[in-house]
Amino acid sequence: MINILTDFACSKKGKWITLVIWLIGAGILISSLPRLDQVQENNQALFLPADAESTNAFELAQEKFPSDGTPTIIVFHNDEGLSNEVFLAERYLTQWLMSTEAPDNIQQVLSPSLSPNLATSLISQDKTTMNIVVEITGEPAESDFSESITIIREQLMRFDSLDVDIAVGGPGGLIVDLVKVFTQIDGFLLIVTILLVLTLLIVIYRSPIVAVIPLIGVAIVFQVAGGIGAWVVDQFSFPISGQTTGIMTVVLFGTGTDYILFITARFREELSKNQDKHIAMHRTMRGVGGAVASAGATILIATGALLLATLRSYQSLGPIIAIAIILMILASLTLIPAALTIFGRNAFWPLQPKFLASNNSEHTANNIYWWIGKYVLRRPRTILGICTITLFIMIGGMTFYQPNYDPLASLPSNTESVRSFELLRKGFPAGDLSPTRIYVQLNNENPITNENTLQQIDSITLDLSNQPSIAGIKGPTRPFGVLNTEDKMVWNENQSNRFVSIDKSVVRLDVVLNTNPYSQQAIDTIPILRNQAKVAASNVGIANESILIGGETAEIHDTRNANNRDSIVVLPLILLAIGFILSILLRSLIAPIYLIATIAITYFATLGLSMTIFKFILDHEGIGTGVAFYLFVFLNALSVDYNIYLMSRVKEEAKRSTLNDAIREALSRTGGVITSAGLILAGTFSALMLLPLQDLFQLGFAVAIGVLMDTFITRTLIVPALISQFGKWNWWPTKINQSQ
Repeated sequence: MINILTDFACSKKGKWITLVIWLIGAGILISSLPRLDQVQENNQALFLPADAESTNAFELAQEKFPSDGTPTIIVFHNDEGLSNEVFLAERYLTQWLMSTEAPDNIQQVLSPSLSPNLATSLISQDKTTMNIVVEITGEPAESDFSESITIIREQLMRFDSLDVDIAVGGPGGLIVDLVKVFTQIDGFLLIVTILLVLTLLIVIYRSPIVAVIPLIGVAIVFQVAGGIGAWVVDQFSFPISGQTTGIMTVVLFGTGTDYILFITARFREELSKNQDKHIAMHRTMRGVGGAVASAGATILIATGALLLATLRSYQSLGPIIAIAIILMILASLTLIPAALTIFGRNAFWPLQPKFLASNNSEHTANNIYWWIGKYVLRRPRTILGICTITLFIMIGGMTFYQPNYDPLASLPSNTESVRSFELLRKGFPAGDLSPTRIYVQLNNENPITNENTLQQIDSITLDLSNQPSIAGIKGPTRPFGVLNTEDKMVWNENQSNRFVSIDKSVVRLDVVLNTNPYSQQAIDTIPILRNQAKVAASNVGIANESILIGGETAEIHDTRNANNRDSIVVLPLILLAIGFILSILLRSLIAPIYLIATIAITYFATLGLSMTIFKFILDHEGIGTGVAFYLFVFLNALSVDYNIYLMSRVKEEAKRSTLNDAIREALSRTGGVITSAGLILAGTFSALMLLPLQDLFQLGFAVAIGVLMDTFITRTLIVPALISQFGKWNWWPTKINQSQ
C-alpha cells in the first residue's frame, strides 16, 4: 500500500494529480470546518474521571444549583490599615455592582456594606484586608464572563488615587486569566514555531526552496487537522483543553519536519546516483517510506494508548494528535514526494546535487559521523560505560521530583488573579480563595424545612468546624460562619437560602481550609475531610452515600489520583507498543529490547536533569500537572523515529557488508539527518518556553533537553555501541549477512 502511494506520487503525471488533490481537498476542508480553538474547554471538572467524587459533586451542583455563579473576589489591601476613603470606595463599588450599569450576569454580591453580618468574614481582624465576593453566572471560559471581569477591573481603575492595592481574582478571575493566556498563545506559538523551523532548515540545507516546502506541507496539514479535530470534538462531545492546540502545533511541526528531513536527505543522496528525478524519488521512498510510516505508527499507538487513561484531558488529546499524525504520514508519503519531484534538483538551489555516473554506495570517509562511528566501534564498552554513568547521574535528580498542582504557580507573578491571592492571604486564611464544597443530599422524608433536619445539618457543620484543617465553614444554619460553637443555629432567609437547592433536596456547606487550596497540604486534606464528613453525617443518621465533596481542591485531589493511576497503567503500555512496532519493522526480538531500555533511561535522565534545573536554577516549586506524563509520551514516541531511521539503515547496509562497516556507513548517511531532525524537534518544543505559562515552559524545556540527549548521546553513541556488542544477535530470530 505504501509503495503504491509513493510510486504514484512521484510519477510523471501522478505528482501533479497528487498536488491538485491535496490543494483542492485542503481548501474545501479548511473553509468548511470549525477551528480547534472554538471548541476548547477550560473547566477542570470536565476532564476528571467520570466516576470521581468531585465529578459527581460538580454534576450535582450543576443540576441542583444551576443559578450559582463562579465566585470572583475583589481584594483591597493596605499594610498600614484601610482608610475611611477605602471603605467609602467599597460602598460605592457595591452600589455599582448592584446597579443596572454593572454586567447583567452578576448573580450575587457579598460585601461589608451590603451584608453587615458578614463583615467579620469579609474584613480581616487587623483591618488591613477587605474583600467583596461577586458571583458571576455563565462559563468562565466564555466571552460574556471574561467581559464582565474586564468591566469590573476597569471600574476599579477609578480608585487608583487611593492608598490601597486592589486586585480581582478568585476562581472566576483565575480562570479568565488562564483562558486569556491560552487564547493569546496559539497564534504566537504558531508564528514562533514557523520562524524557528524555517531558520533551522535554511541553515541546514542552505536552500530557501527545500526549507519552505516542508513548512507549506506541515502548515496545510495543521489547518486540515485542526478542522477535522474540531469537527470530531463537536460530533462526539468530548472536551479538549486550551493546551491542546499548542501541543498539537509543536508535535506536528516537529514530527512533520523530521519526516520530511528523512525524505529530502535521501532524495539528495539518490539524485547524485540517478539522473532522472522520478527514479531518484522512487528509490528514495522505497528506502525511507516504510521508516516514515513506522515512525508515525509509533506515535499513533502512543496517542491511542491515551484512550485508556482515566483523565479525560489525556483521553481527548489522543484523538487530536492521532488525526494530525495520520494526515502528516499521508502528506509525507504523497504531497511531499510530489512537491519535491516537481522541483527536482532545483529544490536544493543554489547547491543542487549533481549526478555522478560513477557514484555507488561507498562510504564518505570525510563525514564526521563516519569518524564518530569508527571511534565508538574502537571502544564500545568504554563508550557504553561513560554514557551510562552520565545518564544515571542525571537520573539522580529524580530525588527532587515534586509535582505541583497549583494553577497560580503556572501564571506569571504579575497576573492580577495571582496578585489578588497574595493580597488575600495577608489578612485571611488562604483557603478563602476557593472553598471546598460539601453537598448533603436529603430524602423526601427529611426536607430542609424539618426542624430535625436543620439540627442534623447544624451538627455536621459544628463537627467539621472543630477539625484543625478547617479555618471556617458556612451553611444554611450558619450562613455567617461558626462564630462560636455555643451560638445557636441561625436561619437567615436572605443568606441561608443560597446554601439550599431550589427544590430543597440538597444542602451545600462551604468549607474554608487553613492553607492554600492548591497546595499539597490542602490536597492531602481532602480524603481526611471526606471521611470526617461521612462520620459526622453517620452520627446524625445521614447515609454516607448522601455526602459528596467537590470544589477545586477536591478536583485537584482526584486529578492527582487519576494521574498516578494513568502513569502506572498507560505509560508501560506505550513502551510495549513501541517495542511491538520495532520488532515488526526490524523483524527482531533482541534489538527492540535494548532500544526500549535506552528510551526509558533517556526519559528518566531527562526528568532528573530537568528537576535539578527547575529547583536550583529556575527556583520552581515543583513540576507542573501532567508534565512528566506528557514528557514520557512525546519523548518516547518522537525519539523512536531516530531509532527506526538508524536501525533500518544499519540493517540495509548489513546485507552487503560487515556489521561494523554497516554501522559506520549508517551513521555517516543518517547522522547529519538525525542531528538536524533533533535540533528542529528540540527547537519546536523550546518554543513553548517563550509562553507565559510555567507548565508549558517546563514541558517545552524537558522535551527539548530529552530530544537533544537522545540525538547526541543515545542515538549517536550508545545505540551504535550496543549494536556492535550484540553482533548477529541484533536480528534474532532472523539472520542476515552470515559472514559477520
